[in-house]
Amino acid sequence: MNVFASSRLTDDAQRYVNHLYQSDLEGYVQLIQFEDGRVCKIFNTEYDGVVDVVEQVEGQNDTYITPNTFYIPIRRADNMRHFRALYIDIDLLPGASKIETTYQVYLLADQGLIPRPTMVVDSGRGIHLYWRIKNAPIQAWYTWQELEDYVYKQLKHLGADRQATDGARVLRLPSTINSRNNMMCKVLHVEDTTYTMYDLRKTYLRYNPKQCDTKGTKSTGQVKYLFNSYSLHMARASDIETLCRLRHYDVKGHRNGLLHCYAYWKGIYIRDMEALSNIVYELNNNFLEPQKQTEVDAIIRSVDRAIDKFIDYEQGIRTGDDKRISKNMRNRGGYWYKNETLIDMLGITEEEQKHLKTIIDTNEKYRRNNERRRKERRNSNGLTQREQKRVDTVNAIAELREQGLTLQETANRLNMTIDGIKYYLYR
Repeated sequence: MNVFASSRLTDDAQRYVNHLYQSDLEGYVQLIQFEDGRVCKIFNTEYDGVVDVVEQVEGQNDTYITPNTFYIPIRRADNMRHFRALYIDIDLLPGASKIETTYQVYLLADQGLIPRPTMVVDSGRGIHLYWRIKNAPIQAWYTWQELEDYVYKQLKHLGADRQATDGARVLRLPSTINSRNNMMCKVLHVEDTTYTMYDLRKTYLRYNPKQCDTKGTKSTGQVKYLFNSYSLHMARASDIETLCRLRHYDVKGHRNGLLHCYAYWKGIYIRDMEALSNIVYELNNNFLEPQKQTEVDAIIRSVDRAIDKFIDYEQGIRTGDDKRISKNMRNRGGYWYKNETLIDMLGITEEEQKHLKTIIDTNEKYRRNNERRRKERRNSNGLTQREQKRVDTVNAIAELREQGLTLQETANRLNMTIDGIKYYLYR
């Protein structure tokens, strides 16, 4: 559907815009221009302004755009509105050509290892690959990231850039110039195809929705997922934020542990190391007694390598390349901490656990299960089945007595004894 077919854009820009920004676009698209390696201009626009903004920057240097959108005009991963595409930025390996690399990509698609790209862009020095998807909200974030990492791992040997695998990424806009070699960024190929993330997950991640009720079974030894490891890490990062707020950011004695966990868990879905650093600095600066920046930088460097290991391990499980499916934490790639370890390391109290999503001990888990069961036993009036039956019986007796029926007549009408009627009336 070429919604911008009558626009003033050049052919490459128009093909790009038509492919990604259909009439179902919601939220803000951001364009960024760089000069001498620094941001010099930022444009935020909704659907109606996409063509006008793109037209302004055509033919200019080092202009980038977000394939995905944001619900407010601030480009942060936490502000995601719609995921509109998977994408990979391939930096050509020494001696490799764009034609040969693109051929290798399509060869992998023909072998069924990756989906066929819906758009290929010559970025000036490398190539960008896109897989247009039916737009999905932020709740599908962990599925998007899992698929993004799958494609990245399959193309890593061709020069895929891990830092370009987060949802808030900007990529070069066609019809603008790469100043490094003065080459125009242009669209090489477009296909009118739209994938759904759920079909892609089923096809490439061996995901079976029937296997999402438990984490594992003793009979088969197979791992089953209700939420995957990506969503777990997201929830744990949120727990760190909650814990700091509960303590009013008075966290001396636990700063290193908090920042280490936060940087790693956030890094699972914020791959741009500069953006990740800014988010970790922001948390550190909220502390009543912040850590030194050199110490924070050391933490961020340490998690960078662990994120690569996490991707390799997780994608190995889902593609069947990694046979190390085990409860043994030492066999897993990246940092994996048991809840009891985290609770001890961060000094989390029982009261604090009541406010957390995932970092809880067995007692808190039992408390939540018991509370859930109690709620499930009660109806919309807050009553159990027995309590509701008593209320209904008392009301029925009162209604018949108001009509002038005797105790015997009331008992006969309700198929009860007189003693039973008296029990409800006078207890």
